[in-house]
Amino acid sequence: MIYQYRIITVLFIISLLLMSCKNPFHPALRNRDNDLIEQDTPLKLLQNLENAYKQKNLVLYRSCLAPDFRFELLSSEVNSIGIDWNHDGIKDSWWGFEQEVEFHRNLFYEGSSDGFYPPPDQINLRMQIPPEDKWEFDTEVGHEGWIIIPCLFDLQLLYTISGSAMASNGTARFYLKSFNNKWYIAIWRDESNI
Repeated sequence: MIYQYRIITVLFIISLLLMSCKNPFHPALRNRDNDLIEQDTPLKLLQNLENAYKQKNLVLYRSCLAPDFRFELLSSEVNSIGIDWNHDGIKDSWWGFEQEVEFHRNLFYEGSSDGFYPPPDQINLRMQIPPEDKWEFDTEVGHEGWIIIPCLFDLQLLYTISGSAMASNGTARFYLKSFNNKWYIAIWRDESNI
């Protein structure tokens, strides 16, 4: 009888040791970098953009932007939301890659820079990507091979605790370029209703 208890105890200890290698209450963390869809077409690039917002994934978002990325505002919005990046006393109608990444770091993780809004609990970006026959070729010199895709979009920021939401919609005009068989957003021209 004692011999059976020892065998059961040894088997129990071995099973605990084996289970300690994989804790069912602490699953492995998911590597969100693997959520990247290969951006070998403009459509896949825009799918990655939607996924970056949905997942609040800054790494994925950055991978959608060209290093020389520009976000451009409508001229009617410059006075209300433009920022003076070059400190010449005039609000600029665009900003670049680093500013865009910083804005999205705040949006996804930190909240507004003034501390008034926390980061949203959920972000929904839905884009109506037109069929390829509605895409345009950029004819500007230096933009050879670029594609322009105007997308209607609806962006919602949802806050669970307060039960509130913020929304923006309109058209985003994406100027996309390919480099090494991968597509990037070179210019995002905002035509939204804020």
